[in-house]
Amino acid sequence: MARNEEGVPSGATLSRRELLRGGAGLALTPFAPGVSSTSRGAGEQRKKVRIGLVGVGHRGTGHLRTLLTVGDVEINAIADITPGNLAHAQDLVEQKGGSRPEGYGAGPEDFKKLVLREDIDAVIAATPWKWHTPVAVAAMKAGKYAGIEVPVATTVEECWELVNTSEATGVPCMMLENTCYFREMLMVLNMVRQGILGELIHCSAGYQHDCRALSFDEHGEFSDTKFAPSEGGAGYQLWSTVYAARYNGNLYPTHPVGPIAQYMNINRGNRFAHLVSMSSQALGLNLWIREKFGADHPNARRPFVQGDVNTTLIKTHNGGTICLYFDDQSPRPYDLAFRVQGTKGIYMMTRDSIYIEGEGKNDVWANFEESYQRFDHPLWKKLATAAEGYGHNGSDYLTLTKFIQSVRERTVPEQDVYDAASWSVIMPLSLDSVARGSTPVEFPDFTRGKWKSRPPLPIVSD
Repeated sequence: MARNEEGVPSGATLSRRELLRGGAGLALTPFAPGVSSTSRGAGEQRKKVRIGLVGVGHRGTGHLRTLLTVGDVEINAIADITPGNLAHAQDLVEQKGGSRPEGYGAGPEDFKKLVLREDIDAVIAATPWKWHTPVAVAAMKAGKYAGIEVPVATTVEECWELVNTSEATGVPCMMLENTCYFREMLMVLNMVRQGILGELIHCSAGYQHDCRALSFDEHGEFSDTKFAPSEGGAGYQLWSTVYAARYNGNLYPTHPVGPIAQYMNINRGNRFAHLVSMSSQALGLNLWIREKFGADHPNARRPFVQGDVNTTLIKTHNGGTICLYFDDQSPRPYDLAFRVQGTKGIYMMTRDSIYIEGEGKNDVWANFEESYQRFDHPLWKKLATAAEGYGHNGSDYLTLTKFIQSVRERTVPEQDVYDAASWSVIMPLSLDSVARGSTPVEFPDFTRGKWKSRPPLPIVSD
């Protein structure tokens, strides 16, 4: 893609920004989270947000079910290459009283037709990873907000393409990182913003989730496009196992790093500076196949590249340190293992405990449940009842609600394109570091220096 001297794709014009102004005369202020455009009347603000979905497998169908209950949302088009997934999703919309959405299933790039529809305000994608950036870029170039599943990109080049496209068009891209909307994560954000833990000096967390049973079909196979069948026409992805067969690093960093980045003001007065990454030997997937399908199965001997446990260390510009773990090939209960260490106290998710210096008994952990009475986040207080019963303990509902709110009000989401790029780029940078013997690797500055003056993300509003 040709770029000008500032790195922005050539050929971009103001007419792309004008796509967001439309008939309402709105002018989006790019990259100023929480700053809304020209105010409108309450009736106009509650105008239905028109959505196109790309990818309605297991995760995409979950998003669809949630969207159908958020309210003031229309699902006008759906794209999926699997006929059963597409038909099932169309049925769900009709069953909820909506008109049957137009289907796009002619091929993996049929979403390019979907994003051009005039009756769509935003595109939400839950496809295999390799399609996340292409869908987001196509949506933004068509003037549609992009809400993309994690990670939003898998290469440094894709991260830059997302940033450059969003800057050139003025259209936001939000990575739908739901961990930032977990109840405990929002409460810790509330505490950090109030200075309860003091100045943050170190955080750690990890995606630690035994995914071996989700990595293969009933025959122990996987492929770039293969899905394991599940109820209702959707399916569990098996394409992700392809990455474990080819790459070695932190393949899934955004869940643990998202909340940490918000706590440490990344891209808003601070930035990731460099990382080092290393992986253990790769044993877990071979052993699991051997136990389930026998030693003669081809995948029992396949040389999976991804080490069973990856550890990535990040240094921030302001001097803080971050430790991220990636472990989805070992027998273990699900555990994000958040640790948030400040100069005045510490939060430990695994213990479900907190310690604040000068409160309670010295050197004794306090029960975290009691902290909810003091620091529970206003967003969670407001939406907890509505979110109950939805994915990931209600955080999926909050994530999509905030995305829809940004689309309706024509504001930049609290998780903006700089966050999407900075959190996602950890994957390719870790691959590089591991391949070069855990050599330090510098982070790109996707903000091009704007992080120095951007204000901290305010406490996520209710």
